[in-house]
Parts: sequence; C-alpha cells; structure tokens
Amino acid sequence: MPLIEEITSDPIPEPQRESSNSSSVKIEVVNNSPKQSENETLDNRKPGNGVNTNKTENKNTDNNCNPEDKENQTPNNLNNSQSEQTNRQTAEESKQVVKKEEESKSSWPKLTKKFLKQHCKELKLYLTPALNDVLYLHYKGIHKIENLEEYTGLRCLWFECNGIRKIENLDHQGELRCLYLQQNLIEKIENLEPLQKLDTLNLSHNCIRKVENLDCLPVLNTLNLSHNRLSDVESLEHLAKLHTVSVLDLAHNKIEDPKVIEVFEQMQNLKVINLMGNGLLKHIKNYRKTLIVRLKHLTYLDDRPVFPKDRACAEAW
Repeated sequence: MPLIEEITSDPIPEPQRESSNSSSVKIEVVNNSPKQSENETLDNRKPGNGVNTNKTENKNTDNNCNPEDKENQTPNNLNNSQSEQTNRQTAEESKQVVKKEEESKSSWPKLTKKFLKQHCKELKLYLTPALNDVLYLHYKGIHKIENLEEYTGLRCLWFECNGIRKIENLDHQGELRCLYLQQNLIEKIENLEPLQKLDTLNLSHNCIRKVENLDCLPVLNTLNLSHNRLSDVESLEHLAKLHTVSVLDLAHNKIEDPKVIEVFEQMQNLKVINLMGNGLLKHIKNYRKTLIVRLKHLTYLDDRPVFPKDRACAEAW
C-alpha cells in the first residue's frame, strides 16, 4: 500500500496549530509497488492474459450497427425458424400417413388358403378346392387376387365391391366363364390371357381409361365397361378387334366424339349396345335412327329393343 507522509514547512507549536487555519499541508503519495518492465506491460495487453478483445470488438461492431439493420435481421431469423418448423411438421405428418396406410393394409383381409377354406365351409361348398365351380368373394374388402392355384375348376368368380387395383394371379382358372370385377379400383385391363373360355367380363364402376388387351379372349361375348373414364376414339379403338362381342355396355362414361360409331361398325357381331349417360347423344342428330341404320345387326339400343318395324322406318328415313 502507498505510504502517506505529512510534511510541514515550519514547525508550529501546539497552541498555534489549533488557532491557525492558514497552515499548508502537503500530501505526497509514494508508490512502493514493484515497477513493471516495458515487456511485461506489453505482454499484459495480449489477449491471452485474461483480456477479452473479441468481446470488446463484438460490442463495438454491435454498437456501430444501425438499429434499422437490427430490426430487419430479427424477422428474417423468425421466418427461417418458422419455415424449418413447418417443414419438420409436414415431414412428420407424411411419415404418420405412410404408417397409417401400412397399418391399414396389414389389417385388410387377405385371400389366404385358410380364409378360402373357411369361406367354403361357411357357404357349404366343397372343402376340396378343385371341386368348386363358383366362388363368392364379393364385399370382403379384398385388395389383391391371390392363392387361387388349387381352385382349377372355377367357372364363375365374383369379386364385386372390393379394393382390387390389378387383375392378376388367374393363371390356373382356364375353365372360367364369368368374371365379375365391378366396383373396384382397377385402372388397366391386363393378365387375361389364361382365360381362353371367358364369356362374360364385368369391369363396370372402375377407373379404366382405355380398352386394351381383350383380343386374347377368343369367345368373349359380353363386355361391361360402364361407369369408367373412357373419353375419346383412341380409348375405344381396341373394340374394333373384338369380333365375338355381341353385348357392349359403355353407359355413363365421357364419350362425346361421334366418330366412335365407326369403331362400332367394325364389330361384326354387335347386337346390344348401351351409350346412355354420354355426351355423344347430344352431338348426333337423330341419334337412334342413325345408329339403327349404321349398325346392321343391332337388336337392342340403350333401354329399348330395336324391332324390325323400327329398322324399316329408319332405313326408309
């Protein structure tokens, strides 16, 4: 600690000290702390000796920034954080949706061999799979056709009102005559080559956009494609190759082009056709008479039969 020394100019006797107010007192501060060398003082200024130069610099830079810049920086940071949160939430929601779909698919009923045998037992059918000629599998919530290898004697197969998306696994049903797949989720006609004896095919109330892959069925007689998504001539061109089809139902599609009549004229055995619920009826003048004249073998049009008298009147017209 520094020492304080009192130095007076002249010694004053004690009585005079009390009376005199004009005595001058000088105070000197003597610093007895050890002197530091110049090198030590320079070393103390370095950042390693406990002095935080970065903090001071950051403070100076923060103080030098304009307040408007600070205000503009904060909402950008908030927007970025909010966008990150929304992205995370959407990713989590998508994962939850996928999990729910997988769980729902796992809970759907499947066509297992055990299920088919139990079903035959409940309907009092044959427990030997090959002896059954009919299987009623409509309104079962089935989403896939499978495990029908042992049912080789089937002649009629019902899959109405299920969740089937694809026609498949019918390789062992060579004796099949009737296949009912209405009210499902089928988007494409395919995998029907093994069904060489198929006579009736019902694909109404599905999501089919194009007629295709049906010329492999040599004896197909009845084809129902009503309540689908058929729209133009290109989607119906394949019908010209179906010379054995006599009954055709295209009601309640989106057909509007009158040129589709040219496709129907190439169907040599066509006798019954239903086009109700399409825009085609509005675009053809004298719709009924025109079709009766152009389709020579037609016996039933839409909801009414075609009598010989109707044909004679139409041809005279």
